[in-house]
Amino acid sequence: MKLQIMSPAAARVDFKVPPAPRLETLEGKTIGLYNNMTGGAEVAVNRVAEHLGRRFPNVNFESYGGSLRDGRPVLSRGVHIDDEEAAVIATEVDAMVGAAAH
Repeated sequence: MKLQIMSPAAARVDFKVPPAPRLETLEGKTIGLYNNMTGGAEVAVNRVAEHLGRRFPNVNFESYGGSLRDGRPVLSRGVHIDDEEAAVIATEVDAMVGAAAH
């Protein structure tokens, strides 16, 4: 008898995404807060907003995740921001903070 052991891990994909250019200031900017609806993600992005709001009083926040926006995808653990939704969000915010907690 022969025993074959197989790994359930996916093949590794190596690619690098360069970071977005840093904003000179957050004053007067709109920051998107994305949580993927996993446990703790909303708490994480709200905490970031709390700290940024103290440091930059004129910053605005827009939340993404769940069913917050009529006519837009309901974002969830299984439905993430796709290219089309990302393009729309990019017109609404100056920067984005995302959390995928669990």
